[in-house]
Amino acid sequence: MENENTQEITRYVFLTDKKADQVFAKIDYMLRSGVHIQHDYPLPGELFRFIERNYKSLKLYYEEIYKVVLDKSGSEFNTYYFINFEEGSRGNIPSDQREYLKTEHIIIGILFFKLFKLDGNIELDRVSDFMNLLFSEYEDEREALQKLIADTMNDKSSDLNEDKIGGVIRKAFEKFNELGWIAWDDELDKDRFRYMPSFERLRLLYQPQILGINELLKNLKNGR
Repeated sequence: MENENTQEITRYVFLTDKKADQVFAKIDYMLRSGVHIQHDYPLPGELFRFIERNYKSLKLYYEEIYKVVLDKSGSEFNTYYFINFEEGSRGNIPSDQREYLKTEHIIIGILFFKLFKLDGNIELDRVSDFMNLLFSEYEDEREALQKLIADTMNDKSSDLNEDKIGGVIRKAFEKFNELGWIAWDDELDKDRFRYMPSFERLRLLYQPQILGINELLKNLKNGR
């Protein structure tokens, strides 16, 4: 940003950006709600470009006003911005604005990452295809997920069928979309999606569990 070259960067310098009135309120709400903002998602792309231009000033703003870290990860086209609630305290952001992932959603994300990245099923771009692959070729993974969901729902019956598991999986992917980890090709369909750079956040947060996926599955199946 031009004026950052001629004056000290402070927490409010970003407000002098000519786009501030148009985009900052939306950016602020998204960031505090847990959304990851990247090059082409969410639209319009000006949201990303505004943060890119004003990152130093915005970083100071969130540190000084909300006591949280506005972080960035990735590089070049894959860069994304987010409030890093894992760094120290949750700050002064009201609890009803913070995103928390349910345990079953985290496990579904880890399983998707395993199938997609680790096992090389890079053609997976539909929730339905992920479920079909999980149900047909990954018995241990499916059984571990079924046990976790049953425990979470306090459902000890044996009729936790594929439809019920599929419903939980779809809710998980809807949450991933809200976070900006995936992007629906069609908001009315909510099946085909694009894998977004910020899905790497899950890998960074849960790398030990991903690397130890077999032990994790074993513990889930045994209820530990």
